[in-house]
Amino acid sequence: MSNVPPSGPTPGAGHGPAVEAGSVVVDRYRIDQPAPTDLTDASAWQATDTVLDRAVRVTLLQGPHAAAALDAARRAALVSDPRLARVLDVGTTQVAGMSLSYVITEPYAGSTLTEIVSSGLVDAQQARAVVGEAAAALDAAAQRGVHHLALRPDAVRVNGHQVLVTGLGIDSGLAGVEGAGADGAAADARDLAALAYYALTARWAGDSLDEPWLSLDVVRPLPAQRDEQGVPAALSSLVPHVDPVLDGMVRSALGDGGGPASPGEVAAALRPWGEVSVVAALPAFVRPAPQGGAPVRQSVRPNGVTGTPPTRRPTGRIPRATGAGAAGIGAAGAAAVGAAGVGAAGVGAAGVGAVPPPPPPPPGHGAAPAIPPGRVAPRPTGQPGPPWPTQAQPAAGAAQRPPAGAAAQGFATESAPRRRGVNPTPIVLGLVLVGLILGGGWAITRFLSPFSPVTTTSTATPDEAAQSPDGEGTTDSPQPEQPAEVRPVIAGAEQVGPAAACSGEQPETAALAVDSDPSTFWFTCTYATPTFGGLKDGIGFTVHLREPAPVNSITLLTNSQGGRVEVRKTTTDSPTEGEVLAEATISPTTELTFSQPVVGDSFVLWMTELPQTGGQNRLELNEITVQ
Repeated sequence: MSNVPPSGPTPGAGHGPAVEAGSVVVDRYRIDQPAPTDLTDASAWQATDTVLDRAVRVTLLQGPHAAAALDAARRAALVSDPRLARVLDVGTTQVAGMSLSYVITEPYAGSTLTEIVSSGLVDAQQARAVVGEAAAALDAAAQRGVHHLALRPDAVRVNGHQVLVTGLGIDSGLAGVEGAGADGAAADARDLAALAYYALTARWAGDSLDEPWLSLDVVRPLPAQRDEQGVPAALSSLVPHVDPVLDGMVRSALGDGGGPASPGEVAAALRPWGEVSVVAALPAFVRPAPQGGAPVRQSVRPNGVTGTPPTRRPTGRIPRATGAGAAGIGAAGAAAVGAAGVGAAGVGAAGVGAVPPPPPPPPGHGAAPAIPPGRVAPRPTGQPGPPWPTQAQPAAGAAQRPPAGAAAQGFATESAPRRRGVNPTPIVLGLVLVGLILGGGWAITRFLSPFSPVTTTSTATPDEAAQSPDGEGTTDSPQPEQPAEVRPVIAGAEQVGPAAACSGEQPETAALAVDSDPSTFWFTCTYATPTFGGLKDGIGFTVHLREPAPVNSITLLTNSQGGRVEVRKTTTDSPTEGEVLAEATISPTTELTFSQPVVGDSFVLWMTELPQTGGQNRLELNEITVQ
């Protein structure tokens, strides 16, 4: 039984910059209502992208690590996986004279792992599936050199059969946590094992979550029990019939070492896993009847029939049971409480309530022996599937033998008499036959009748004949179709300008700046002065998009500092023609934000002055992102 109360951070929790519903951020994102967040230096909002007419999540940042969080979010935007919340836009703007940092992501859907566990522990098969999906998502991020470093139950969501990991880059940036390479991958592997431990025990076996970057009103899980060496208690000692593969992975990852060193190794250890079936915050695999609906009659064995009651299949999660429920359900074993119409103390349509223990069945009725509280119900011989729950508890929709005297309460124990009435089948068949005969005769008549041209006349109604003030009839123009959403996708790049001015130019390396790998870069020749030693006026770099798309900003990741860069919507043949859309001083993260979205498929970056790289006049361009 889980002792974690229902949680969920207060909507809009955090101490980020104050905005109001209805305000517009960056002249594009309309704030609708607060959204939950557990970060201290952030406030989250459900919003609408007024340009593309889609729902988004706006996270406003402040605090000493806001700049680091923006930089981490830019790197997370390079990762694409359906199990990771996608970063759509990153930047800073001015609101009421105050600088405002923002991150735009897809809206978060589903329930957090904290909310799911608060309704009941997850069984081993579902824990293996949820953690396996999260590990596969973080493995895709690790391939791009991005690690989460702040994984916790509130950062993993389940939406139906889909697992979503949130906060990649943003959370670790606000927390001031740094980790790269093997260290970052190993930290995520340990946190994945801690998530599996939490799903099965409601205890957190990872690093302490009592950190200042987490909001004070967030419900933190209880810490795991540890031995003298600080190693968490083994799952096999806490969870009966636990999956040995999951138990071994968690023990090696959280023990003395030798466990998986990356999310990829965690995913490999857990494969194959089944389909995720945890549905929102409801008890898993249990679908309660709708509120206010009529009670559903369950099959009841007639009086005098002996034998064991029907056994139920184990559920996917162990719902929490009250003291009365755990100690009072004995004779029925793991069988469920009857439908909502049983007596005055039945089970409500929304879930399992406090139910008094039923009286023991009379001798000779074949009732199953009672299972004391805290004991494990035996698994039927040869039955596959997940282990039995550790407590005997009712489940909505299962059948149960009625207690003695049930007939006196209005619940019949005999089969209802068959209702007599008229069989409508011959009548319906007769009507269909008559219709077929009439239809066939009409078709033959039309086929044999002489052909005559069909003329149509149109008579305008007074409303249709109404004239506009200038004397012409008014007609409704067809509504134009809404254009499909188009995202800017980089198709290629090339260097602009003659290479003969310097023998060190390498135009063939231009593709390294758009290969989604920040470790590779395109670079210019080294010149004697920042103004190209008087050999030329500048050097350009063209970014080609797959198709014309609205572009809001272009971000450059470089190894350089200083110099000057401009961006225009133009082509390689005329790099300095057209309006300058944005300009900036080159830095490790150079953001060129347009005043409004510009639709195009070719943009030229023109450097009028070279930056410094290692004390020399040249530019090293690692990566270009277009949003």
